[in-house]
Amino acid sequence: MKTFFRALSLSLIRPPYYQDILQARTKFSVKYYILLALILTTVTSIAGIINYAPALKTDFTQVAQEIPQNFPPDLVVEIKSTGITANKPFPLVAQTPTAFIKNQPTSLPKNLLVIDPQGQIGMLAEYDALALLNNSYLIVSDGESVQTAPLKDFPDLRIDAGFMGRLAGVARFIAGNAFWLTGLAFGAVGLVDFFVVKLAYLLFFAFVLRLFHKTLFGTFAQALKVSVHSFTLPILIGTTLRIAGVNIPLPGWFVVVHSLFVLYILSIIEKRV
Repeated sequence: MKTFFRALSLSLIRPPYYQDILQARTKFSVKYYILLALILTTVTSIAGIINYAPALKTDFTQVAQEIPQNFPPDLVVEIKSTGITANKPFPLVAQTPTAFIKNQPTSLPKNLLVIDPQGQIGMLAEYDALALLNNSYLIVSDGESVQTAPLKDFPDLRIDAGFMGRLAGVARFIAGNAFWLTGLAFGAVGLVDFFVVKLAYLLFFAFVLRLFHKTLFGTFAQALKVSVHSFTLPILIGTTLRIAGVNIPLPGWFVVVHSLFVLYILSIIEKRV
């Protein structure tokens, strides 16, 4: 780890260090990138847990309590490809959990789902609902567009007190495991970002770098090593701002910062060659 943090600091503050990187084995830069990705993913996961897990726990605890409270214990709804039946009059309305509305008061409708065998697409606004289920389709609106899915594409479903109890159990599970679930989610997103999205970006960046500086970079591997280590500056800036909740309103700022930093590094190296 001592070697890693030394490489990190030198990658940030000492442009002549990149001459050593050009001569070093590619394996060194690969290990550096892996450690950088794992450390930053861990940091963002911890930050995600601190920022989001307590609210997730509170919200799903409330959802778990509301589900049985808002569902009549004697209600039974049968949903089949041939249509919908129930032992109570339609329409049947499932309100949006108050915890969700609290977090997004302007973007979520009052009702989560309305079951009306004769309901039509135009009635979504009337019901102030996110979704409407009729005898033929499930109709869902995201506020801008409406999507429909044929009822025959869904398996038969019986909604009763037992089903809603199991649903409440899922909400309790999420509430009870909010901290590690949040960490797992942030960790998975971070790893995919580093080892798929960012890696593809670095490969392309290295390709362009060698394309315009063939005299300096004799091989693609050399261009890639410089790309990886210079990547340290923009990724640390981006991670710090993301943790702080700051959004840079400039599209492509990451590439701009990375490119300018590399140009600065190259100007120093070329003077020493």
